[in-house]
Amino acid sequence: MNTCAQCQKSFEITSKDLAFYEQMAVPPPKQCPDCRLVRRFMERNPKNLYYRMCDFTKNYTLSQFHADQPFPVYSPESWWSVNWDALNYGQNFDFDRPFFDQFLELKNKTPHLALFNTGGTIQNSDFNNCTAYLKDCYLIAESDYCESSYYSNLLKNCQSVVDCSVCYKDELCYECVDCTNCYTLLYSQDCQTCKDSYFLQNCISCSDCIGCINQRQQQYMIFNKKYSRDEYEKFKEQFALHTKEGVAKLNKICTEFFLTEPRKNLIAEHNENSSGDHLFNSKNAHHCFDSIDLEDCSYCAKLTLGVKSSMDYNSWGNKCELMYQCSSCGDHCYNLKFCANSQSDMNNCEYCAECFGCSDCFGCVNLKKEKFCIFNKKYSEAEYHELKTRIIEHMKQTGEYGEFFPIEICPYGYNETMAMDSFPLCKEEATKKGFKWYDPPEQKITDTTDNIATCPCSKNFKIISQETAFYKKLGIPQPEKCPTCRHENRMKKRQPLKLWDRECAKCNAAVKSNYKPDCPEIIYCEECYLKEVY
Repeated sequence: MNTCAQCQKSFEITSKDLAFYEQMAVPPPKQCPDCRLVRRFMERNPKNLYYRMCDFTKNYTLSQFHADQPFPVYSPESWWSVNWDALNYGQNFDFDRPFFDQFLELKNKTPHLALFNTGGTIQNSDFNNCTAYLKDCYLIAESDYCESSYYSNLLKNCQSVVDCSVCYKDELCYECVDCTNCYTLLYSQDCQTCKDSYFLQNCISCSDCIGCINQRQQQYMIFNKKYSRDEYEKFKEQFALHTKEGVAKLNKICTEFFLTEPRKNLIAEHNENSSGDHLFNSKNAHHCFDSIDLEDCSYCAKLTLGVKSSMDYNSWGNKCELMYQCSSCGDHCYNLKFCANSQSDMNNCEYCAECFGCSDCFGCVNLKKEKFCIFNKKYSEAEYHELKTRIIEHMKQTGEYGEFFPIEICPYGYNETMAMDSFPLCKEEATKKGFKWYDPPEQKITDTTDNIATCPCSKNFKIISQETAFYKKLGIPQPEKCPTCRHENRMKKRQPLKLWDRECAKCNAAVKSNYKPDCPEIIYCEECYLKEVY
């Protein structure tokens, strides 16, 4: 067993892990999988956006970086223009100093891209971050191939969804979490191919149902009880789901009812030799979460669209292979180590941040389609490999090589990042661990031409015309809370990205589960659960 350098807890490095480290020519990590994941999550700020000045045009732009950051920030149009060159910020490597100190200097003087979206794939979707292939979307994040969707995160191939998280191929859905191939589904979680229903939990192929859990191919059911169509419609009318009071009352009843029914220890389907939660269509995937289409991967999270032979990799994917200790990198990337926020045909790069379309680069920041660069300085192929080898040996002597970027290099406050979704901390807890924290100045919306509401948290928020039409179409009340509070409520419904040893409540078999041992839910092993629901 090994002791984590961050949290001091013991963690195991398996023979399979060691074989991968040998393949990637890296030493074993010094931190446990949880601490490694938290640190990588801190490299991604998908939802907190600010108006600040573009340091190139001096005009205001929307940005993932607040105005107090030490480095320059360019609007997407300026950053992608040919009017500046990141190679002009290049510097020589000093073998008398640690690598990370020099990397931070380079990072703080090089212009950063205001928003991390895939250029040329965004149509009429200006207020989004960490996205690609969007049309007519507003305030969604970590999403790809979506249309007419608002206030959501981690969507793939969705259309007309609002306030949803971790959803795939859904349409006309509202307040749904972890739902796939659903249509007109509202206030539901962990459902597949369901439609025209409200408050469902872990249901498959159900329609016209309300307040049901663990149902399969059912119609006209309420609280797991069958009704005729006329009876169902009468009860539905009595619930008054077009009112805030009706929705709140039914939500309370469903929450209490769902605790009386069993849950499967893990949500995982169509996997082979794999472990993790919300893991689908994967093979040889170990300790992976919120992912689809993985093969030969370990300690990965929030990956989709095909990822192979990778470890300690989170957020994005899309035909990537041999990724190690990388965060928010994707779109046909190959053989990346210790990289963050880099995309589109990146190959054979190490310790690079916010680079695009580069290959054979080491310790670079904000480069576009460059090759054989170190610290943003270009070399011949032979010079590059010779210098890279010397730097790696230097980093091994300083104890830096093999570790992800240290906390000091992270530009965000802990509360700005996606780490808060899965590993929430208060300000005191975060700063005690050495993480940054950012309290933005309070901003009030004063434009009375918009539909403005006030959240119980005291923040004002807009209700845009598109979402008003959406609520009217579905016959539901508009929200009382701001998008931030709604997002936090959805995240609280999800279980942690961790596994605990549990016993099946029915047969006492030993199982792994992401439900904590002291949680109130009834946990069944897969065999007992399937017997219960089929």
